[in-house]
Amino acid sequence: MSKKVMVIGIDSMDSLLLDKYIDDLPTFKKLKDSGPKIRSTSVFPPDSDTAWASIYTGLNPAEHGVVKFVDPLEKSIGIQTQESESDLVRGKTFWDIASRRGKKVCVLLPHIAYPPWKVNGVMVSRSRISGSIKQYPDYIEDYDLQKLRPPIGVPRRDPATMRTLAKEYQDLVINEFDFFQKMYLKDDWDIFFCYSSALDAIQHYFWNYCDPESQDYPEDDSLKDIIWEFYVLYDTLIGKLLTLVDSETTVFIVSDHGHGGRPPKLVNINEILRLHGFLSCENMNVTSNIFCWLRSKGIEIISKHDLGWVASKILTMIPQTKRISTITGGFNPESSIAYTTDLSGIKAYTYGGVKINRDLVPPDEYEATRGKIISLLRDTLQDKYVWIEKREDLYDGEFIEKYPDVIIQLHEGHGLGNNVKTPILSDAYSSNIVPGSHRGDTPIFFVLNGKSNNSINEITLMDIAPEVLKILGISQ
Repeated sequence: MSKKVMVIGIDSMDSLLLDKYIDDLPTFKKLKDSGPKIRSTSVFPPDSDTAWASIYTGLNPAEHGVVKFVDPLEKSIGIQTQESESDLVRGKTFWDIASRRGKKVCVLLPHIAYPPWKVNGVMVSRSRISGSIKQYPDYIEDYDLQKLRPPIGVPRRDPATMRTLAKEYQDLVINEFDFFQKMYLKDDWDIFFCYSSALDAIQHYFWNYCDPESQDYPEDDSLKDIIWEFYVLYDTLIGKLLTLVDSETTVFIVSDHGHGGRPPKLVNINEILRLHGFLSCENMNVTSNIFCWLRSKGIEIISKHDLGWVASKILTMIPQTKRISTITGGFNPESSIAYTTDLSGIKAYTYGGVKINRDLVPPDEYEATRGKIISLLRDTLQDKYVWIEKREDLYDGEFIEKYPDVIIQLHEGHGLGNNVKTPILSDAYSSNIVPGSHRGDTPIFFVLNGKSNNSINEITLMDIAPEVLKILGISQ
């Protein structure tokens, strides 16, 4: 009997939370106790699009190109109005390579892979804009695919609405795994891939309820167990799916990144750059300054009064208003040597970077300028950063220029800010809009029926696709 592979993808499942809940998770406890102890790390930035593209292709982000450093609010508008960059991964995934080698594949609900494309088997994809679902070929007639459509939009944050949202996502996950089980039994697949995204949304919206240390931990703690409930639900449903697997099938259970709290503090990198002459506030007109003030006050008001759902609807219905949210933070980029990328935007992130204005820096001075900026930031931030590096020190590839010239990873609790003429360290005012945030160092990786290799104790997301193909005896 030839070897087969099952890959179960759970977006944003966090290894630290899983360890915290492990006594209530018998499936994961058994996998953890009996399988190899392998730590997984995500990509930079640990965005879902970027990370799943690396899982599918075995390529780093600078090689596959699914990477964006833009304002998260602008990105969320794009998610609501544009399909993902599936063209960058189509034909390069592990299931595409296996298909071309005659392997029969079943690929269910993959992230950033809509609409589905031709494979040697079945591919069912879900639009992240409308939730509509398409299949290749017209293979499934005995299942209502509309049961797999997720909730759309940012919810109100009152307890009743949030509990309803949790129930909708619970029903979705149950329907997904019912679908996965039925599809697994339909044929003898060489590769079976299935993906669920609900946990990512749940952790984004409910993180402050499960974290008593959060500054936004509510007085009403009736929702404090929601995230735990989802870990228990996934544990139960994955356990049922694994009962269908024979000993000749290797199973990988993976997530693209972990999850943590939204940083409550901002480190205003632009103010550091301004104080040392790298960033200019000259020639800022009155209109731009008004927009900057509106953005700052708007974020504070939205956060304090739980109006994220209103802002989302306004930005979707009137996209022109996004100018207020994405305008540069009171500086002139044309006359500035360096400034932060807009990754911090309305939501604070622990990661981001600094862009160097090549129009103002002669080619022979570029490396020296970049080195000065890195040294300046390291000296100023001291214990607040994990690393500050050149982009080429992290990745190499044809899309490396999609990255800012300097990339930054701060410690938990601190997010990159782009404000100027303000304290270097300030309040973020955004942790209550979407309380949860991605972590790059805590995704999960479990193996069932894998060939034991005690010399491997750490992998990256780029290692998963080659491992799948290796099990199937396919060399790239």
